[in-house]
Amino acid sequence: MAVEDNLPVEVEVFGVTYERFALAKLFQRLQRKYQFKTVLEMPASGAKAMPSLYSLGFALAGCDVTLVDADEEGLKIWRGLNLEGKLTSITAEEVPDAIANGRRWDLCWNFAELPTAPDPAAMIRQMVSSSRWVMVVNINRFNVGSYMHRTVHKLWKVPWTHGDLRYFSPFQTAGFFRRLGLKDVRWGVVDCPPWPDSPGFRDLRLHRLGNHPHRWISPYAENLAAGKLPIWLKVVYWGERLPLPVVLKLPYSHLYYAIARVDHEAGI
Repeated sequence: MAVEDNLPVEVEVFGVTYERFALAKLFQRLQRKYQFKTVLEMPASGAKAMPSLYSLGFALAGCDVTLVDADEEGLKIWRGLNLEGKLTSITAEEVPDAIANGRRWDLCWNFAELPTAPDPAAMIRQMVSSSRWVMVVNINRFNVGSYMHRTVHKLWKVPWTHGDLRYFSPFQTAGFFRRLGLKDVRWGVVDCPPWPDSPGFRDLRLHRLGNHPHRWISPYAENLAAGKLPIWLKVVYWGERLPLPVVLKLPYSHLYYAIARVDHEAGI
């Protein structure tokens, strides 16, 4: 999508900056563990942040990244970071042909897409057909801010547009993966700062704007371009990586991830 200069500007809040930093750290660990070389993000959405930037962490870890339905504004960031050599952009319409022609990626993943998918099983099956591993990253319903967010929607009578709450649970998502026949299902938490997830007021403001298109400013991308990340990101992340049991991190984890291996020989 082309970027229009006359659109209103939305600056990503500090929580999104930390979210991007923490996800990039997670992706680097996953790359080392599973030796991913090629990654497909399908679709490359934004979820109330600048689209098409979430896979930067995989590119920084050395992966070749393919984005589906990438946003031009996000692609400009990739080019500005001199990462266009690690990037391919295709449309959703091109994906079936690529798969039919034998194209496979090591990992197919997406951000906050499963809860709003019209047919979650169909979405996962398409991801399965394209890769050796699949992963979803979603909002964690057990964060204290998640309860506040839902309450704000009810009090202000704003429709809940964030999807099926079952897929906000790592336990239910992992069970869903197993029922679909995926193997080696694992889940974990990420984005665990000492503040609660957004209680929903920014979300309400964007709702009232009608989710009209706007231009984004991403401080995280600007930090990457400058080659210097703020020290506060590293300090907060040190706390996130304390060796606590994962269930103890659930109340302050903003996100969770679920990852699983595809057994193509078994038909899944």
